[in-house]
Amino acid sequence: MYYEALDEAVTLYLKRNGLTQDALAAQMGMAPNTFSWKRRGIREFSLAEAAKLADIVGISLDDAVGRERRAG
Repeated sequence: MYYEALDEAVTLYLKRNGLTQDALAAQMGMAPNTFSWKRRGIREFSLAEAAKLADIVGISLDDAVGRERRAG
């Protein structure tokens, strides 16, 4: 599944930090092509991978997957 909010956060993170997608893939512990496939929704991020990536780029997992928060 493609997560638009996560992809946008990754793009901003890379630009702000002057990093390449390959560098972020290495930080995630995966091959660059695997990271690219997952980022584009060709392959699925595991929950642990999505949580780690969201943490790296500085957003919540809920925001990363586009899940709206409910008022309590």
